[in-house]
Amino acid sequence: MKKLFFVLCAISTVLCSHAQEAERKVAYDNYVKYSTQAKSVKDDKKEASIQEYRKGFNTTPYRYNQLSGEMKKTSKECLALLGPDGHFTDLAQQETKIVDEKMLQSKYTPQSDEVAKVVSEAINRLWKMADAYRLGEMKEKEVLVDKFYKAIIYYGNLETGRNNQAHRFHASCFLIPTAAVNIYFSLLKQMDEVEAGRSKNTLQNDACVMLKELALQCWTQPFRNDATDNNVVQIERFRNHVWWVGGNALAYRSLLPTAFMYKSIPMIDLLSELCQRGISQTSQTTYNESFWIEGFTADGAGWGHGKQSLIWGYPIDGGNNALNMLVMLKDSPWEKKLTQENKETLINFFRGGNWYHYKGNELPCLDRYSSVYGRGSGTIPSLGLAKSLMKDWKTSFTDSEQKEIEQFIQEANDKAINMSQFDNGIYSGTRWFFNNDDLMKKNADYHIMVNMASNRCDGIESATNFADCYNFFNDDGMTFFQRNGTEYRKIYGGWDVTASPGVTAREGMEKIKPVTNWRGYNSKFNFSGSATSGGENAVAGFVFEKENASDRDDVNDKGTNKNENECIYGVQVHKAYFMQGDYLIALGAGVNNLRPELEGTIRTTIDQTAKENDVVVFENGSWQKVKSGVQSFFDKGQPVWIKQQDKFAYTVLPQYSKKAYYTCETKSADWLKMNIQNKTVKDLPASVDILRLWIDHGREVKNDTYGYVVYCGKDNPTAALPFVVLQNDTSIQAVKSLDSNLIQVVFYDGNTQLNQQGVRISVSNPCIVQIEVKGKENVISVQDPQMNKDLKQITVTFNNKSFVFELPQGKLSGKPVTQKLNL
Repeated sequence: MKKLFFVLCAISTVLCSHAQEAERKVAYDNYVKYSTQAKSVKDDKKEASIQEYRKGFNTTPYRYNQLSGEMKKTSKECLALLGPDGHFTDLAQQETKIVDEKMLQSKYTPQSDEVAKVVSEAINRLWKMADAYRLGEMKEKEVLVDKFYKAIIYYGNLETGRNNQAHRFHASCFLIPTAAVNIYFSLLKQMDEVEAGRSKNTLQNDACVMLKELALQCWTQPFRNDATDNNVVQIERFRNHVWWVGGNALAYRSLLPTAFMYKSIPMIDLLSELCQRGISQTSQTTYNESFWIEGFTADGAGWGHGKQSLIWGYPIDGGNNALNMLVMLKDSPWEKKLTQENKETLINFFRGGNWYHYKGNELPCLDRYSSVYGRGSGTIPSLGLAKSLMKDWKTSFTDSEQKEIEQFIQEANDKAINMSQFDNGIYSGTRWFFNNDDLMKKNADYHIMVNMASNRCDGIESATNFADCYNFFNDDGMTFFQRNGTEYRKIYGGWDVTASPGVTAREGMEKIKPVTNWRGYNSKFNFSGSATSGGENAVAGFVFEKENASDRDDVNDKGTNKNENECIYGVQVHKAYFMQGDYLIALGAGVNNLRPELEGTIRTTIDQTAKENDVVVFENGSWQKVKSGVQSFFDKGQPVWIKQQDKFAYTVLPQYSKKAYYTCETKSADWLKMNIQNKTVKDLPASVDILRLWIDHGREVKNDTYGYVVYCGKDNPTAALPFVVLQNDTSIQAVKSLDSNLIQVVFYDGNTQLNQQGVRISVSNPCIVQIEVKGKENVISVQDPQMNKDLKQITVTFNNKSFVFELPQGKLSGKPVTQKLNL
């Protein structure tokens, strides 16, 4: 075997260094190790099943869409470009550069990725040729010739000779292994002959070994630099690392066909267990104990790339492919049934994920492609997951569960998910996503999202070379008001990120340099929460000062953002939100500019939304069209209402907002600046119409406040506001309805008392409280915004009566708790 390894090295015409030979030896030794391991376990039934699966992978390629997506050349064109020495002639210049610049030896990812591009292109071409042979489009003597096998060995040596100190990610663990395993199964007859010792073709034999080395990279790359690198066939290999959980574990790696390629019972045993256990929940308080550290979260949403609220990517991809593999293993020795935890996790996700989608549109600023024009419209991404359950696993669910999933499918197809027979807080009403710092309000008329931040969660990632470039303020209290779900996505080409709705920040987008940041930005503080009983009312609050999540010690890949963009930091504020019927009241206290030497005023943006209809102002007793240019919210010292017809109306609270403005503007759109993927989008708008409203705090602001109101109903707002602010400072922010049937309080400190306008409430710990009068009952909701897992209960004293609230524990820690009391 070792002699064969050195034959492979000698075949390559690349100038070999000792370092390259060492990397190749690692790849070859891994091939030997896992081939030997595969032979060590005997089971006649499983071995017979493996043979049937191998035939199946010959007739049904795995991840076949990669070939059509990545390879535009025909098989004949690929063959014509392949020289007798096994080199593609049109890649010669790039290959020379790889040798001259010693890229194989580089420990830096950009240089290593140059090698990956060449190998990826070459290996896909070889797959194209092998697939043409499999389909009978090319004859064996036409394609399976010396130069074909030489190419597998040559380009395989380029790939396996890359320095493992560089993170060998997408190409090495996703793309190249997929091509390699499909080449192998396209040539199944020849590969069986090799493995049975009947092949006398040395090049064919060596190519078989190389294909196995390349395919094995989906199990070995990137290195984790821990004990699991020494034995990848163990459950711990697929736990506790962002590259090896969720979608990155199961969705994009060709793990299963590689296991059948190696005829490895241990590998298949592991994958069967992994798929079943992977459909489970994680949470902030069970993060270190949960099976996966990302994926489906206990609040009904999801995490990806760490604790990022990436609802529609990694959780679904990981869950879908776990189910797909379990379906593939049905009626085999590895068949698994769905557990109760599997079923609860999936239904919880259908319920929770629906809040992140409105009328056929994904909410913006919750992934790295929000500023790609037109993206995110269509049916809810979890629809495919629901359909697969009813197709392949229907009998695993109870009758009522089946009815719920089938109704979800029907309403998702109609792009109007209401599920009206369910209680408030399940599919509509208000809901606090305690693992993601998101407060949602959803009904048939409108949708509100308040995207807050704490130091418990990551922000949203950005990447300058392929994704959103300006995800700097997504979690800073970003507040979206939508009737049709497109109000924000359609204007990103002219978007000012420093004027993001609901955000308090230093103005000046032109001062910000786009960066790659794989963890985004969050808050330095551990205070973010919301209290709601699920109906139309909710209260939330958080303490904010921006922090770069990539600065934490536990981050694997920090990107290119260290010490960049000082202007985005140094703003501090306590922010609270009160949903009362169709009104949202936003309060800010303790607004401080900690870096007044930096240019730019501090402002709180009320909204920056698409101007689709006439905008009117209520002045002198009637609604009138707004004037052009920047206008003040104050007329003769009194605040006015600004309304976009058929949309939302806005005003400010003068006791807390001294200077406030609004304007309608048409801005030139630079879509490529926001996300380079827009270069493939047709009919990009050259300009966008925007309605923007904001509060100006000035540059040297200390301990300032703000207050504004958004009316979401279809009628006009009432002449008199139906609520009163009780307190707005850094210890308490509180609002009550005029009829006192609704009281909402954010307590930033424990052992604190609210004593204003006849309302007296004290609490034992920092918390958020909502008291609703419903008939003869008081419905009191309480939530711990610090998610202290050691805190078991909170005492609330109201009207001289004390009530103890037992807090949810375990994975539900952070969920609001509600009691109905007769007072």
